[in-house]
Amino acid sequence: MNTAEYKFFIADCKKSIENAKDVNIEFDIDDITLKTFQNYSYARKIAANLRQKNINHIDELLISFEKKFNENGAKVNWALDYDSLSEDIIKILIEKKIKEVNLFESRFIEELGLLKILKNEEIQINLQSNNCVIFEPNYAISQTGSLYLVFNSAIEMEQVLSAKMKIFVLPVNNVLKNIEDVELLSKLYSINKNREEYLPLTAFYSVKENDENNVELFIIDNGRTNLLESKEHRKALTCINCDACKKVCPIYSLIGDMPYNNVFTGPIANVVLPFLETIDGYKHLSFNCILCGNCAKVCPMNIPITDLIIANRNMFYENKNIDLPDRYRINILKKNLISRKKLNRAAWRKEFLMKLYVKRKITVKRPIPKFAKISFSKSKNQ
Repeated sequence: MNTAEYKFFIADCKKSIENAKDVNIEFDIDDITLKTFQNYSYARKIAANLRQKNINHIDELLISFEKKFNENGAKVNWALDYDSLSEDIIKILIEKKIKEVNLFESRFIEELGLLKILKNEEIQINLQSNNCVIFEPNYAISQTGSLYLVFNSAIEMEQVLSAKMKIFVLPVNNVLKNIEDVELLSKLYSINKNREEYLPLTAFYSVKENDENNVELFIIDNGRTNLLESKEHRKALTCINCDACKKVCPIYSLIGDMPYNNVFTGPIANVVLPFLETIDGYKHLSFNCILCGNCAKVCPMNIPITDLIIANRNMFYENKNIDLPDRYRINILKKNLISRKKLNRAAWRKEFLMKLYVKRKITVKRPIPKFAKISFSKSKNQ
């Protein structure tokens, strides 16, 4: 791969590895899962199925949610990406003559770059203000037209709920059908994220008639429908951002967040970033994996991350997103691996061919393993 993004990625990986500590991919939550669930595997299966069902019917759920949310006069705003979102938010703040905002940090708000947008418009960030807040709910509930909010402290809860002007931003995939589904998903998130049974402070928020003009909800796509278009890859949209996959990934434990240059990091980033951003800019991430399968084993949503990374690789190859020299090597390797006659060649011939096809700069630091003198197939028949 000969992209600038790939070269920066490799350079950052080298820096991270130089400073890396011992690899630690231990992730033991057995004690808390046994305390919380009678059958943790069954709970994961139930949660994964309901999230997948919600994603498969997301259009119906969003329409139903918007109808109920609007019943008290509030309005759902739809945004395709962060550019259209920033224009709409700035327009609202100017109309309301708001010059300072309390912006609550979250992964999605960082993804949207709202802090930079507000600073560029010379809107002050005041973390003590309850005049206007910008906050990310965890879920929208289609059944009730309400928002499920999670807070880090009682002060944060008071600031958001008592704010004169509330601006909520929500990714399009975080909508649930039933209010009862929240408990299971919240428990799984809290256990895998913090090793705790429950989240600290939560609330269901519904718009009241007297504050209808002071609540704005933005539901944002920002590339997620690119994943939704693929029946296979839409499974990644069920992610609850618990970071369990990061904790068991040997690659992530070495390189950390820096090389990704994005709010998405770790195994799930290897799957989704080519869809959320650009294929050419992030296709290399799908090859940043040793396919150990640890991530898929611990994912509470049973997302087959390893299979999706392989699907990405196949898609890039079929669509010719991979550079011509790399595609050539893949073709040669494929022809040799599917031919029993070629696999039964003498060991010296296979070693010679490998040296021809594999780049020299790789073999200088990492010698090619020696082939067995007799293939497994031949030894079995002797």
